[in-house]
Amino acid sequence: MEDLLRAVLVGVIQGLTEFLPVSSSGHIELGQAILGLDYGKYEQQFSVILHAATALSTIVVFRNDIAKILLGLFQKDKIAWSFSMKIILSMIPAAIIGIAFEEQLDALFNGKILLVGSMLLLTGVLLFLADRAR
Repeated sequence: MEDLLRAVLVGVIQGLTEFLPVSSSGHIELGQAILGLDYGKYEQQFSVILHAATALSTIVVFRNDIAKILLGLFQKDKIAWSFSMKIILSMIPAAIIGIAFEEQLDALFNGKILLVGSMLLLTGVLLFLADRAR
């Protein structure tokens, strides 16, 4: 039961950080380390469940916007079609990099709390500087 509560807390961390300009994956790593969670061989399955739940909730919340984007591909209106294509095409580079370097990124960050924390601090500094530059 204690593990279930800790897993739910990690899910809450995922839900709260996924849509902020911070690394939800980094916060999950830190949360798991702080809570003492180690899923061992089930680590990847737990991650898939967390991200599937996030994807499902996103689809439910933004279902009308998603429908408009998808329908834009089949409309004669060039502006709607162009907007939909730009969104779809913008996903391709991230997908290619994610697939190509998945193992290297997992090996680099998985379980390395000091590195994860350092990268979160760097992200925070960059966001702060970008905000001040405006």
